[in-house]
This record gives sequence, C-alpha cells and structure tokens, in this order.
Amino acid sequence: MRRNYWREYLAAAFLSAVWVAAARAQSPNFHRWSFEVGAGVTPTLGHTSDELGTGWNVTGGAGYNFNSRFGADLQVMYDRLGVNSSVLKEFSVPGANAHLWGFTLDPIVRFRTDDRLGFYITGGGGYYRRIVNFTRPTTAIIDVFDPFFGIIQPIVVPANQTIGTITRVGWGENIGGGFTYKLGDGHEKFFVEARYHHIETRPRSTDILPITVGIRW
Repeated sequence: MRRNYWREYLAAAFLSAVWVAAARAQSPNFHRWSFEVGAGVTPTLGHTSDELGTGWNVTGGAGYNFNSRFGADLQVMYDRLGVNSSVLKEFSVPGANAHLWGFTLDPIVRFRTDDRLGFYITGGGGYYRRIVNFTRPTTAIIDVFDPFFGIIQPIVVPANQTIGTITRVGWGENIGGGFTYKLGDGHEKFFVEARYHHIETRPRSTDILPITVGIRW
C-alpha cells in the first residue's frame, strides 16, 4: 500500500519553518490579531477535473500572531465550481452547479524581503463540505416596482429548480504560499496566494488549487 509521503514532508517543513521563525527577533510594531478577505479563480485538479470544472472562490479569516514571523489563521473558504457535461449526461439532467465550503486552521510563516514586499508559506487542515445540485430550467414570479406608474407588479423570470442533491463531507489538508505588498503607511497589505487543497470526500477525493487575491490588515 502506498504511503502519502507528502504529508510527512509537509509536517517536517512546518517544524523547520517554526524553528527558524522562533530564532528571529520579534518586530516591535507587529499586531497580535490579523484579518483577511479575498477572492479569485479555482481550478480543479486530478480526478476532480473529470467531473467538476474551474470556478471562483471567496475567502475570509482571522489570525493570531505569536510573533512577527509566525502565526495561525482560521479561514472560511467558499468555492463555486462548474459541473462538466459528462456528469450531466451520466445523470440525465439538463443542468447542475457545485459548491464547496472549507473551514480550516492554518499555521503561517512570513518572510520580509524589504520594507514593503514579503512572502509567506502556509498550510493546515480542517473540515470541508461539497454539494452538487442537479437542476432543470423553470420560471418564477417576482414583484417589481414600476417607477413610471408608481405600482408594484408581478413579472415572470427564468429560474432553475433543484431536482436532486449529492453532498459529500470530509477532512482535508492544504498547503501553499503567496506574496504580500504593504499599502501606504498603515498595516494593510495586498496579497496574492495559491494553495492546494486535498479533501477526503469518498468515494473519490476532491483536489482544487484556489488562486486568491485580497487584503490583509
């Protein structure tokens, strides 16, 4: 049986990074708490790309900094993914959409190259929930306000009706890194990040690589 050696490599890399961070002096003006928001594109990888297509992501989180180099973040991630046509044919449905939620705890190690530019490595794990909804086109009636006549009237609009749902949950791991750029004289930083997520959703795992841009403060 093959072992997942990359997990051991991940653990060793983080232990080494923590040791390096602890050996460095603490910056006198660092903040204990940090926050972030971001959004970007989410490609799918491996077997996942056979069923789900590239989508987009929104992330948010809060972190605690032990010193200027090392901290830990609690992150919430939402990904909206496409569903490939092969899946629609397999289930004989006209449409579908996929959603992935992630709730993770992620240590982070930061490195500065100059007064504004820096980079970091991060990784950890947590709980994930993947939902695929199968849909068919329908119509819905909504009320809209007509400013010309000053009345509210119903109109018919296109809509999708959910006719089935497949939900998978599981624990997963992630690893990645990114660059930061300090904005102005405050503590706000622009960041660009790529992070690989491997999620144990049976019978097949889910593998994605969100690429995210955002702001930390």
